[in-house]
Amino acid sequence: MMRPRPSMCSRRIICSRPFSTTPSQAEPSQNAPCPPEAGFARLTNRGLISITGIDSATFLQGLITQNMLVGKPPNKSVRRTGSYAAFLNSQGRILNDAFIYPLSSADGNSEWLVEVDKNEVVTLMKHLKKHKLRAKLKLRALEDGERTIWSSWKSHSQPRWAEYNMESESVPPFAANPDVTGCIDSRTPGFGYRIVTPGSEDLRRHFSDETQLAGSEVGLDSYTVRRILNGVAEGQTEIIRESALPMEYNMDMGRAIDFRKGCYVGQELTIRTHHTGVVRKRVLPVQFYSDNLDLTDGPVYDPSAQLSLPPSGSNIMKAGGRRGRSAGKVLNGVGNIGLALCRLEVMTDVALTGEATQYTPESEFKVSWATETEESEVKLQAFVPSWTKDFIYNGGVRKPAPRPIEADVERARVLVEHLEEEESQRRTD
Repeated sequence: MMRPRPSMCSRRIICSRPFSTTPSQAEPSQNAPCPPEAGFARLTNRGLISITGIDSATFLQGLITQNMLVGKPPNKSVRRTGSYAAFLNSQGRILNDAFIYPLSSADGNSEWLVEVDKNEVVTLMKHLKKHKLRAKLKLRALEDGERTIWSSWKSHSQPRWAEYNMESESVPPFAANPDVTGCIDSRTPGFGYRIVTPGSEDLRRHFSDETQLAGSEVGLDSYTVRRILNGVAEGQTEIIRESALPMEYNMDMGRAIDFRKGCYVGQELTIRTHHTGVVRKRVLPVQFYSDNLDLTDGPVYDPSAQLSLPPSGSNIMKAGGRRGRSAGKVLNGVGNIGLALCRLEVMTDVALTGEATQYTPESEFKVSWATETEESEVKLQAFVPSWTKDFIYNGGVRKPAPRPIEADVERARVLVEHLEEEESQRRTD
C-alpha cells in the first residue's frame, strides 16, 4: 500500500476527521475539545518555587542551562526577563524542565519563581537545598492558590522566535502590574506566552485590553492537545527524569540552553554533544491510526477518535519486517495524536550526516503492547514540523567536509608527472 510522503508539519492546528481510525462506537468520545486559535489555559499541573535573596541569580546560574547574566563583559548584568530552562544531573540528563520568572520583591532583594511539574516540586526543592550551601537566599514552595500559571496564545501574531526572551532591555509586553510576571514560550514559534498571576482569579482580571489577551479560557486538556500538535513535551511524565537528554527533547531549539555560559551542573556532556555530536533522536508529533493513513500535512486531531493508545515508554517498531532495533518510544497520546521520541533517520526523511536515511514513503510503524486481558496494536506516523527541520538543517547537521581544491590540483599534477615518466621510460626501452 503506497502512502503519500509526509511533508513538513503545518503551522495550523487542524481538527477534523479526514480518515477512519476505528469502527464507530455508540458511546460518546471523552477526548479533549480542539484548542481555539486564540485562548488561554490555567496550568494546574505545574507548581512554583520561590527563590529570594542577593545570591539567588548566581545560585541559579550554576544549576540551570539558561544564562542568568546578559550583556558583554565588563557590562554583564542579571537578566530581567523570564525564560525556558532545565535542571540537569551531573551526567547531563534532565531532572526538570522549567520556566524561570523574575519578580519584584517587596524588600528590594532579587526574587525568582521557578515553574516545574507540580509532582516534582518536593524533589526539586531537595535538589536546590543540596546545592544551597552558604548562599544567601531563601527557598519556598508556593501553596495552591497563592499564584496561578497560565498559557496564553493569540493566533500566530507572536514573533517567530522569542526575541523578547533574549533581550535584557525589553519591557514585559503582557502587563504593567509588578505582581504579574511571565515570558514568551520559546519552545516553538508563535506558541504564546507563559504568565504567572497573583491569587487564583480569572486571567482577564489582570488584562482589560484585547490586544494583550484574546479568546476565552479553555481546559488544561485542550492546552495539552495544542502542545502535542506542536511537538512540545512537558513535565516528567513525558521528559523522563534522569533519562532524557536536553537536545533530544528540543531544548536547544526552544532556547533553553545557552552554550556560551560558564559552568553549571551537567554542562560537560551538553556542550560536547552540541559541538561534536549528532542529535539522532528528537521529540516529534505523531498520528495514531488503525487502518489506512492518507495525510501529508502534519497530524490532524480528531476529538471523536476512539483508539486504544499505548502506555508511555512503549517501543515503536517498523511494521511488516523482522523484529529489530526500536525506532523510537511513545511519550504521550490524546485521541489520535501523540508525542514520540523518534530516530530521525529511521522514521523521517531527515538526513543528519549527508547520507541517505532508512526511511521510505512506504515505511509504516507500529506499537504493540499487552495488558492483563488482551494484546493491542496501533500504527503511527511521525511528522517533522517545518521549524524543526529548518533548525536541524541550519545548525544541527554535520556534513562531510569538502575536499580542498588545492589537494585535487596537487594530486592531478603528481599523476601527470608519473604518466610522463612511464611514457618516457617506455620509449627508451
